[in-house]
Amino acid sequence: MSNEHGAPLLELKDVKTFFRVPGGLLKAVNGVSLTIHQGETVGLVGESGCGKSTLGKTVLRLIPPAGGQVLFDGRDIWQFSRAERKAYTRQVQMIFQDPYACLDPLSVIGDTVAEGMDIHRMHASREERGREILRLLNDVGLNASHANRFPHEFSGGQRQRVGIARALSMRPRLIVCDEPISALDVSIQAQVVNLLKRLQREMGLAYLFITHDLSMVRQISDRIAVMYLGNIVEIADSEDIYLSSRHPYTRALLSAIPIADPTVEKKRERIVLSGDVPSPVNLPQGCAFAGRCPQACARCRQTAPALREIAPGHRIACHLAQ
Repeated sequence: MSNEHGAPLLELKDVKTFFRVPGGLLKAVNGVSLTIHQGETVGLVGESGCGKSTLGKTVLRLIPPAGGQVLFDGRDIWQFSRAERKAYTRQVQMIFQDPYACLDPLSVIGDTVAEGMDIHRMHASREERGREILRLLNDVGLNASHANRFPHEFSGGQRQRVGIARALSMRPRLIVCDEPISALDVSIQAQVVNLLKRLQREMGLAYLFITHDLSMVRQISDRIAVMYLGNIVEIADSEDIYLSSRHPYTRALLSAIPIADPTVEKKRERIVLSGDVPSPVNLPQGCAFAGRCPQACARCRQTAPALREIAPGHRIACHLAQ
């Protein structure tokens, strides 16, 4: 984990990303502030549709924000010159959710891994290109024989390794991992997470790890941010989230994680939330979670809580948290 007292590599300041839809304005990301330091992994968790992937695409400059700032090394990425934008696309890469859909079925794996290097002209000769492809494949646990194969000849786990090699080919500083293990078998998920952790140690990479799997994100994240309906409702060190979470929504998510011990699983109390998630097109007044929260009071329904620090490094958006 990096030194969090230094300047952050990535800083989001009150980022908002809206979409015009029939019926109004869909507020996918509604004022998110977050930092990621070099060598750090921040897990971003929440239910489907809460805005996690949209936030990742905003960081990648794929979707422009409606407000706020995305700062990389202290510079606003939406104020970059053309040359700075090109450099940014090398320094920030993405690992996609579906290893079956993100690879060109007509290209051999070697060409897929080298595509970014070809675009940015990162090799002086064809021999150097070939050596770099083999090095990258070796880094992710594949070998030279895989370079001339097509995607359909690989398993899901191997395809995701190819996706990781492709991201690494740009020598990035930050990788946005958008549900990178959700399409894989459980046994393969652990292998991919261990691979990402090893590469981080060796290369000093920073990760924004987007997922809905709270049991797996604990294994890779230094800090975890919990997102609900476009907002971060709680953020803290990974162990603090699991051992001393304060937000009712975080507690409900944690209670849904199955425990391998059947005796403990049978005795523990599951928190079941009532009601439906409000529409991001027509957000309620006050706290967006108030309609499902078992502890909500009149203040919760009238005033939206700010994200505030209740302990060193532990911030929460809840009026009732002490």
